[in-house]
Amino acid sequence: MKRILFIVWLSIPLYVLANGKPVRNAETEKLYSQLKQLVADKQIMFGMSNPTTIGFTSGPHNPDYNTSDCKDITGDHPAFHESDFMWYEENPTFMEWDIRAMKEAYKRGAVLGYCWHLRGPASGHFYAMHNGEKSADYDLVQKIVSNPDRQQNPTLDWYLSRIDDLAIPVFKELNCPIVFRPFHEMTGEWFWWGKQAGAENYIQLFRLTVDYLREQGIDNLLYCWAPDKFVDFSLYPGDDYVDVLGIDIYEPGMTDFYPKEKLIENLTILCDYAAAHDKVAAWTEVGCRPTDEGVSRYPEQYPDFWTTYVWDILTHYPQAGRVAWVASWYNADWKNDRSASPYIPYKGMKKKNSKKAIANFKKMYNYPNSVFEKDMKKRINP
Repeated sequence: MKRILFIVWLSIPLYVLANGKPVRNAETEKLYSQLKQLVADKQIMFGMSNPTTIGFTSGPHNPDYNTSDCKDITGDHPAFHESDFMWYEENPTFMEWDIRAMKEAYKRGAVLGYCWHLRGPASGHFYAMHNGEKSADYDLVQKIVSNPDRQQNPTLDWYLSRIDDLAIPVFKELNCPIVFRPFHEMTGEWFWWGKQAGAENYIQLFRLTVDYLREQGIDNLLYCWAPDKFVDFSLYPGDDYVDVLGIDIYEPGMTDFYPKEKLIENLTILCDYAAAHDKVAAWTEVGCRPTDEGVSRYPEQYPDFWTTYVWDILTHYPQAGRVAWVASWYNADWKNDRSASPYIPYKGMKKKNSKKAIANFKKMYNYPNSVFEKDMKKRINP
């Protein structure tokens, strides 16, 4: 039996811009309060990237907005759905399907989010390195922030045009609260916006993004800052620019490089800061990937991943468990041959330990502190 705790919406003053307009509309402020209440209630949403439009059972581009690998196993969708503007740049048809899926998910009670693996204009890649060499966009952050005048800085104009042409229309069309997670994993050096760009440049990029969206009247966003594995506040844009503090941690506590002690330490740092600064913490990406040599870990080696290495950690170490959601990366069977490694189990999975993995995921679903889509619907409309 799943336990649902109902919320009380606390009235919190809205921050305002210089022109007197609030940075968040009332509906988005209400969601922010609900996320904080989740943490206070010790309830954690299960989230996933593109849960209904990308899947093993349905295929990598699924137009049916009400099917998901998660629902096939549990009878319910994830409570948090995150998409990526990258898909929209590459495939207008998928964009149409996915926006519809996001709208329907919101109607069902889900919380929505977006990240952006933004490809640079010169390289066509979002990675800082390509084929062992610096990509043509290795210095893209520096170029964007080098001159604040859009008319004189063609790289800044390119970047703001991508926001104008893609992000803003989607935010307006959805017209509901959205968690926006730009320039994630900046503590690594794999993306062109990574720490190799320099802390001051990264912070300028994050801030100008938030400022620009606010200036354009976009008031339905909560901004998420999400480092990779290790919290580094030298790259933090500041409390005026961040609502959610996230962290991406794969293979949590499962490697010598990142043992359980490091996992608990960094989650605790994140949660402590969020609590002290009236923010929300979240575990924004998690999964059990194959080894560097391509040896699959899930479900073959760790069928108990979702309880032992994720939910049980958050529950048994409550100082590290004050997060509003935990989000799996997407289940993507790109070749349509079931050869890829999944992040959650799926219907008909025939890999080693599949039955154990399915039973384990159902066990996590039935935990009293795991929140899925139907649970959120009850919290929002008790």
